[in-house]
Amino acid sequence: MGTKTQPQLAKENERRIRANDKEFNAQFKYHNNYIKTSKYSLFTFLPFNLLEQFQRLANFYFLCLLVLQLIPAISSLTPVTTAIPLIGVLTLTAVKDAYDDIQRHLSDSQVNNRKSKTLRNGKLVEAKWSEVQVGDVIRLDNNQFVAADTLLLSTSEPNGLCFIETAELDGETNLKAKQCLTETIELGDRHDSLWNFNGEIICERPNNLLNKFDGTLIWRSQRFALDNEKILLRGCVLRNTQWCYGVVVFAGVDTKLMQNSGKTQFKSTGVDRLLNFIIIGIVLFLVSICALFAIGCAIWEGLIGQHFQLYLPWEHIIPKDYIPTGATVIGLLVFFSYAIVLNTVVPISLYVSVEVIRFVQSFLINWDEEMYHATTNTYAKARTTTLNEELGQIQYIFSDKTGTLTQNIMTFNKCSINGRSYGDVIDLRTGELVEITEQQTIFQNSNTSIRPSPAGGAAAAPPAAPPPIILVHKAEVHAKKSSLVVTSSGEAQVASSPIGPSSDLEYSAPPLDATERRPGLKQVHYSAPSRSKNEDANAGGLSPRLAGGGGGLTPPICNEARRSSGGFKRTGAGYMQRQLSRTNSCDKALQSVDFSANPHHESEFRWYDRTLLDAVRSDEEHSHVFFRLLALCHTVMAETVDGKLEYQAQSPDEAALVSAARNFGFVFRTRTPNSITIEVMGQLEEYELLNILDFNNIRKRMSVILRRGDSVVLYCKGADNVIYDRLHGGQEDLKARTQDHLNKFAGEGLRTLALAERRLTQQYYNDWRLRQQEAALSMDSREQKLNAIYEEIESDMQLVGVTAIEDKLQDGVPKSIANLQNAGIKIWVLTGDKQETAINIGYSCQLLTDDLADVFIVDGNSVEEVEKQLRQFKESIKIYYRFRPGGIDPLDHFNSDSNMDPLSVTMTQTSAFMQETNLPPTPPPPPAISVVTFSAECNDLFGDEKRSEDGGCASILIDENTGFALVVNGHSLVHCLSPELETKFLDIASQCKAVICCRVTPLQKALVVELIKRAKNAVTLAIGDGANDVSMIKAAHIGVGISGQEGLQAVLSSDYSIAQFRYLERLLLVHGRWSYYRMCKFLRYFFYKNFAFTLCHCWYSLFCGFSAQTVFDPMFISVYNLFYTSLPVLALGVFEQDVSDKNSVEFPRLYTPGLKSELFNIREFIYSVLHGAFTSLVLFLIPYGVYKDGVSENGYILSDHMTLGAVVATILIVDNTAQISLYTSYWTVVNHVTIWGSLVWYFVLDYFYNYVIGGPYVGSLTQAMKDLTFWVTMLITVMALVAPVLAYKYYLLDVHPSLSDKIRQKSLKKIHSRASSDVRRTASSRRGRRSVRSGYAFAHQEGFGRLITSGKIMHKLPQDFAFPLGLGTKKTQALHNNLNSADGQASKTNNVSGKQTVNNNTNLRQNQNHSSMADITADGRGTGSEGGRGSGGTDDMSPRAPCQDLDTINL
Repeated sequence: MGTKTQPQLAKENERRIRANDKEFNAQFKYHNNYIKTSKYSLFTFLPFNLLEQFQRLANFYFLCLLVLQLIPAISSLTPVTTAIPLIGVLTLTAVKDAYDDIQRHLSDSQVNNRKSKTLRNGKLVEAKWSEVQVGDVIRLDNNQFVAADTLLLSTSEPNGLCFIETAELDGETNLKAKQCLTETIELGDRHDSLWNFNGEIICERPNNLLNKFDGTLIWRSQRFALDNEKILLRGCVLRNTQWCYGVVVFAGVDTKLMQNSGKTQFKSTGVDRLLNFIIIGIVLFLVSICALFAIGCAIWEGLIGQHFQLYLPWEHIIPKDYIPTGATVIGLLVFFSYAIVLNTVVPISLYVSVEVIRFVQSFLINWDEEMYHATTNTYAKARTTTLNEELGQIQYIFSDKTGTLTQNIMTFNKCSINGRSYGDVIDLRTGELVEITEQQTIFQNSNTSIRPSPAGGAAAAPPAAPPPIILVHKAEVHAKKSSLVVTSSGEAQVASSPIGPSSDLEYSAPPLDATERRPGLKQVHYSAPSRSKNEDANAGGLSPRLAGGGGGLTPPICNEARRSSGGFKRTGAGYMQRQLSRTNSCDKALQSVDFSANPHHESEFRWYDRTLLDAVRSDEEHSHVFFRLLALCHTVMAETVDGKLEYQAQSPDEAALVSAARNFGFVFRTRTPNSITIEVMGQLEEYELLNILDFNNIRKRMSVILRRGDSVVLYCKGADNVIYDRLHGGQEDLKARTQDHLNKFAGEGLRTLALAERRLTQQYYNDWRLRQQEAALSMDSREQKLNAIYEEIESDMQLVGVTAIEDKLQDGVPKSIANLQNAGIKIWVLTGDKQETAINIGYSCQLLTDDLADVFIVDGNSVEEVEKQLRQFKESIKIYYRFRPGGIDPLDHFNSDSNMDPLSVTMTQTSAFMQETNLPPTPPPPPAISVVTFSAECNDLFGDEKRSEDGGCASILIDENTGFALVVNGHSLVHCLSPELETKFLDIASQCKAVICCRVTPLQKALVVELIKRAKNAVTLAIGDGANDVSMIKAAHIGVGISGQEGLQAVLSSDYSIAQFRYLERLLLVHGRWSYYRMCKFLRYFFYKNFAFTLCHCWYSLFCGFSAQTVFDPMFISVYNLFYTSLPVLALGVFEQDVSDKNSVEFPRLYTPGLKSELFNIREFIYSVLHGAFTSLVLFLIPYGVYKDGVSENGYILSDHMTLGAVVATILIVDNTAQISLYTSYWTVVNHVTIWGSLVWYFVLDYFYNYVIGGPYVGSLTQAMKDLTFWVTMLITVMALVAPVLAYKYYLLDVHPSLSDKIRQKSLKKIHSRASSDVRRTASSRRGRRSVRSGYAFAHQEGFGRLITSGKIMHKLPQDFAFPLGLGTKKTQALHNNLNSADGQASKTNNVSGKQTVNNNTNLRQNQNHSSMADITADGRGTGSEGGRGSGGTDDMSPRAPCQDLDTINL
């Protein structure tokens, strides 16, 4: 039995197929094309389904109970009590399974009966799909599904090309091109030639890799390499191709589609796992109680029961000769009897109710109009019904970036060619960079008019006629986003862009010293391209000059305003008043470059830098090479639709680049398998396509090798770090300049690609081609050999330039991320983009903020480097917490006095602020990463302002934005995930508010999720939109797919699907929180009512000799959970809510209890059990005390067993009704009907059962209700049970109110006060904007400072300083106080110098930024406006200035 040789192993891993040869293929016993996804047949359904259902522990448990109840000697209950609910559950589940399987049968039948044209004996016959076999040659027509995995032989298109749509495989609707071997094209559609085709295919075994196929075709004594480009997969649809022929390689279950349709991993919620643990505990408790009662029964029978055998005779199976033995046997039997009687403590209806609640909650998610995306006509969809409450416990969110946070709609934004940057629009007069945004606004265009203010200043006269209304776009100078403007009334208003339609702000503009002059925000409007220049000039009174690198904007009417950008003016009142000029309101028309001379231009394409088009039209060599590369190096397909050229691209990036080349005059026209045709400035150029070295996640680049005439050239595009490693020497200066541009583009959040070329000699290419063909035909390690060959030719390249594509943020992403972080959820972004791009997108979406104390970057290339960095970061965090004043625990509960949730921050407090706010002095700032974070808004949640003696704020609020962020590169992540470093990595990451992992592969995404799941035992959610996110989505507890531009693979693998990232906020904070809240409340009440019901038997056993006699009617026991109490608790689980959906989003801290599992845990369960035990004790003892030896007014004896049982059962139902009424916070019609209807239903059913059917308890309840004793007993018992609950609820509400209690009180009182910023999320006054930081990671300065005043102005100017430890970007702020006096009154102006360092991890540069200044009036009151919102001081409020964020400028 020796080891197998290499050829033998190769044969086992091979699949040999001969076309049109059934006998040869039959010997291998390949599967036919019949598929079966159904589980059952008509005959196997019942046994198989029951076997499957009884594999569930709960069902098996109740089956054992049913068997015990069938034994008369031990059962005091009829088997019906267990059989009815068990059969009901089994039936419901079986019906659901049968329905699902019928649907699968129908689907299978539909697919198997599809028709396919197959060659049989040289003739084309129509056969069912199920009859197609391996080796058959089949014909496919346009718009027809591919029947099986097929090797393409010939097509109707020239050069053997065909187009397919793979929506059923991966959800992508973009057309993909396939091409057959040039040698088989000659077969055409001649049936005789196709029938005589006897090629032998040697290929890989069946597998689930959609994008990989290795094989070899042996035909006519030649071998031809086969790859994925020549295979049509089952489930694809033929498009734009009249016909094609192919030979079946894989059929039926061997096809890649069926190989990928494996079972989805079963996911369960934390509540499920806790419930299973609790059920095991309940069973152990049940066994203990039964054992205790069995011992008690044996003792009672041995001491007392033996003397009553005439009255209570022992069963005939009990030995009567020896009393101890008989008593022991009775005790043993009673053990099983009590197991039956007390089984209702674990009711089978619990599982049914949980599933019903989850099912209905899923529909509530599906029907939510707030999560409907009108643009794509997409609703949110719960693709599973078992995970809803887990949405309310998410601790970590792992998000993809492209297409998830961004729109995945790419626009060509900027580029660098031969070391020169294009795309920026500069105002030449000021040198300011103008940013063009696509936000349309209505603008009332007119000649700019500035009226004189009372303080003085010349202005133009107002226009005589009302101006026209036009649509405009914004173009913003990167100076600042807003300025504080003081009006004549002395109120400070934030002037935001755009200002209009009415822009008559009054101002005073004395000359400003040069050192204080700050560039303002320019409002630049551009009109539609169809408007003429004269119309633009007439509309706006402007004649601008545009330039990219060498033009400018020169508005003739705003010079005076721009010369006086602001200043201080002393007034008669003696206070300092800052007056800002109206530089923001200058309106100019900014036109995009006109491409109309190009007949193939796209009207929606926008470009504003004229110099690039001029370079192209002047035949500048480098720009021609650049755009020629973009027009040739891609896999885009071109087609003409209605006379217009349209492109089908596999990715939005490629479409954007080819589109850009098209608009600049390099038009991609058509392609064949062997050629590409482009049109350059009106002249056709045809290139012979020699090779395509395609893109994949490992190579991160693609190349094409082309021949035109005698020249052979390789064009390559890919990730910048990959391309830079493959450039030849001697171009350091070009590489350095291009790297600067790369960093700049990435710093603006743009997606970058580097472009390179290599000129090849004919001889070199021929030699390389032979080696490439040899590697392509290899059946052993083909992938590795091809990669080595590709590496060889993709070297010594010349850098051409880089492209920068903008992938815009989705709507609402910054707000959603801020809200989710405020809820306590940690957000990790896992992306394949480069570090700088990911970081700046992080700033744009406010995942990273300028308030962060530090941002750590892990970019080490070895384990030692990464370990050193992690150790330094840990020291930094230790210093931060050591010097943090107050030592506030970030996990502290809400402060009941101030109604705030203090979070961990670092504050530096100085005497200037202490004097302003009457605060006690604090220690000096720590020598660490610190941020000054006071708040001028001191309202608590309900608007009760706490003022000091002079009306100022009496407390400091903690800024929850302060914290840490971590950025990890892909190559460093490999080391971080290694066993020796993963603990240190987790230690750092778990203390960070946000983590960004860059350059990660799909596998690494899944590994990160698995690490957090395993090490932190945290509930995780992964959200993505593409095929590269599938592994991460499947690995997380909950996977959310976004139906975006990358197809539906993520959605098909997800548990929930939404159309936009912003809907995740509502999915978690509203539906997730509600689902968790409802499920927890349902479980608490369910266990309470069942223990209250079941433990009555325990108390009764003390009075019946532990005989397992039931206190209730057996039928009542059977239907208690099914009919009497099921609907009210179901309504509670479906409709209950503590606060509205609006408040759930507005107060994200409401989500916190779910993070800590506070609403249902072991403690809450024990509380429910004790409450139920107390209820059962009162329920039994009060009626027992009343009816024991009781006599009615008529002389009837009341102390019979049946009367007691009926009375206790009735009071139990009434108490359940009262308790659930107290439990319910949100009343609907359904709640009223189910709660009060169940009470009525009890009396109706009891009467029907006893009087119509003839139950044993007939007349018991009727007679009891005729007596006043019953009603008084019921009243006293219910009051005794309800009073403690009410008292405890009011005690909690008054002394320890939860956040939801406070919000409900606020809603009831209808107090519209602003909420405290640490509890209620308020919209950030900092407008979301793309950071224009350096492309170098985190070489940025503070984006904005806090304006903190108590009647005075504080001005902050950031300065650079060095942090001694060198552990990343450190921030601190020192506050200085300058006192000035005028007219006998002292006015204080606080100047703040904020200091920052450069991140020492990265040898990076730093841009300079400036802060704007702001004004405040003498009495300290002001109004702030940001985007139409503002807060104004009034006489009845504390005189305080608004907390206004001052934005940064980068020049």
